[in-house]
Amino acid sequence: MPISSQEIIYINLIHYPLYVLGPKKRVGIWFDGCSFGCEGCISKHTWEQKEQNRNIVSKIVDKVCKFDTSKVTITGGEPFEQPKALLVLLKELRSRGVDDILVYSGYKFSYLRDNFGDIIELIDVVIDGRFDKNQESIEIYRGSSNQKMYILNNNLKSIYEAYKNSTKRELQILDKNNQFYILGIPKIDFIRSNL
Repeated sequence: MPISSQEIIYINLIHYPLYVLGPKKRVGIWFDGCSFGCEGCISKHTWEQKEQNRNIVSKIVDKVCKFDTSKVTITGGEPFEQPKALLVLLKELRSRGVDDILVYSGYKFSYLRDNFGDIIELIDVVIDGRFDKNQESIEIYRGSSNQKMYILNNNLKSIYEAYKNSTKRELQILDKNNQFYILGIPKIDFIRSNL
C-alpha cells in the first residue's frame, strides 16, 4: 500500500504534556471516529469524525515532534478505523525519533495482529478491548478489567511492567477552547456520577 505524509487524518485532540496514559511525560493524540460506541465511554466527543478535525499526517507529525518528548500515546476514537493514516503516522513518528508508542484500541489484540500486522510492528504497547462499564479495572491504564496490555517492545518491558499493575490512577483536566476534557482513566463510579 503506497503511503504518503500527505495522507488525510482526522485528529480530535493533541495534548502535551500527558502524564496519565502511559509512563513518563508524553504527547497524547486522540483520533476522531469510533463505531464501537461503548456505553459509559469518557471520550464520546471522539465518536463522530468531524470535518473541522481533518488534517494531513505531516502537519500532525510536525506538531507532535515540536514537544520535548519521544513518547506518544494514541487513543480516540478508534485509531484502527483510519488504518492507512495510522500506518503513515506511525512510520513518520518513528522516522523522527519517537521511541515509545502506546496505542489504545477497542479491537482485540488477536484481530489487530491478524489484520493490521504492518501497523502492529510499529507499536511498542497495545491496550486492547472495548470498554465495559460493568467490569471495573483497578489497573492504572485500563478502563475495564477485560482490557489487556500487550508489551511488544522488549526494550520497554521493564518500564511498562513497573506500571502494568499499578492502581494509582490520576486524571488531568484540560480546558481548551472553552471545552473541558478529562484525560486519563477514571474509575467507573466517577463516570457514572459525573458524565
